[in-house]
Formats: sequence, structure tokens, C-alpha cells
Amino acid sequence: MTDTQDDAQNLAEELKDKPNEPDKWHKLGVVYLSMKQWNNAEISFKQCLKLDKQHSLALGELGSLYILKGKTKAAIKNLEKSLKIDPGQYEFWSSLGSAYLKQSRAKDAIEAIEHSLAINPNYRDALVALAVAYNNLESWEEALEILRQADMKFPNDFEIHKGKARSLMKLGRSQELEETYLAMRKIDPEDHTLLMYLGQMAFRRGEKVKGLEYYRKAAEMDPESFMAWKILAEALQKLGMKDEAREAREKYKEIEFKLRKSGTKIVGKI
Repeated sequence: MTDTQDDAQNLAEELKDKPNEPDKWHKLGVVYLSMKQWNNAEISFKQCLKLDKQHSLALGELGSLYILKGKTKAAIKNLEKSLKIDPGQYEFWSSLGSAYLKQSRAKDAIEAIEHSLAINPNYRDALVALAVAYNNLESWEEALEILRQADMKFPNDFEIHKGKARSLMKLGRSQELEETYLAMRKIDPEDHTLLMYLGQMAFRRGEKVKGLEYYRKAAEMDPESFMAWKILAEALQKLGMKDEAREAREKYKEIEFKLRKSGTKIVGKI
């Protein structure tokens, strides 16, 4: 049993004897959250709120949990109530911004996230969420500037680089985009989709041999990737390598059949 499991068990035992302590129910919920036991965490936070309807931390934690569970409306309700009681919780302002984003309320999201950053300018999650909000408004330059600042504070963060790549792609800045993909490869060398993006860029520059090499590596890295084999087959066909193209096509058709049989959604583009 881990220390966290011990903590959960000890708190649960204490609450059997003294079930009317809201702070302990909140603490138990936080422990369950750390263990990714969402349902147990929800039960604990709700029990806390039965005893203390104004428990701002339980309201905020429950709201943040509802985001994970896809209950956006309930998330917003709880987070707004929490922040009305205690507006100093920067994590909950950021979570509220993320919840607004899920309802396509980018301007409300920006306002909430800026509250978070006013309290803690170095809060990584808020910086990332703010960039997402600006990307959703198609304000690519603003998003890119935020992510560059975030990159200086949190180097080698894959999600930050991913956001930068999205903005750079929209702005058509190919060289910086390629540099970003290469940096992402260093962070996560097992992500075969990056090889596909790099291959695509090489082909667009006319570097077909280099592009084909990237595509081959992507298919080798994930031999069950429908998309990797599909783009490899298309590239081989364009280069007149018909036998290899046929083999790659047979491979992705085989994978496509398996995916359709299992009911898995097939994404046709990278």
C-alpha cells in the first residue's frame, strides 16, 4: 500500500468516528484526486459541502473535477461560487477559464485566466490556457507571444511546444515550426506523429528523400498507425515506387479493417 493509499484509509477511518468534520472530507477528496479516483473524490467533496455549503476549497476542487468528468455547466457553477467566497485562489480562476473554453466562451476565459495570472504570474496551467483562448479567437500572434514567455519559464514542456506549433502553423512560419517539431522530438522521441509532420514539411520543400525517411520511421515506430502507413503509401506512389507503395497500402487497409471492425473512429489527416 502506498503512502497516499495509507492517507486515504486513515482519513476514512477517522471520519467513521467523526463524520461531521468538513475539512477532513475535503482533505480526503484531495487525496482521492491525487489517486485519480474521481468518483470517490466527488463523494468526499459533496459530503464536505453537505456539512459546509460555503467551503470554498471543496467547491473549487469539485468544480475542477467536473471539468475532468465533462460536466462543464456544473464545473462553472461550483467554481464561480467558490471564487465569490474566496477570490484569491489562482488555481480555480485558471480552472474556470478552462471551463469557459469548453463552452467556447473565449473572452470570458481570458478574463478568468488573467485573474489567475494577476495573483500568480508564473502559473503554468494558466499561461497554457490563456494561449489556447487566444488561439481559439484566431489571435495567433498573441497566443505565440504568451507561449514564448511560458517556454522561457518552463523549458522542455511538450504542451507548450505543441501550442507554439499550432500558432506557427497558422502564421505560416515554416522554419520556426520545423525547429519546434524537432524540439518536441527531443522531449518525446516516441511520438511518431511528429515524424509525419516533419516528413510533410520536407516534401513541401522538395526534399523528397528526407521526407520519405521521416515517413518510414513513423511507420516503423508505430506499425499499427493507420495514418503513418497511409501517408507512406501515398508518398511511395508519388515517387513511382509502386511495389513498396502497394505493400504499404495493403498494410493500412488491413489496419483500417481492424479499426472499423472495432468501431474506432478513423482520422484521415495528420
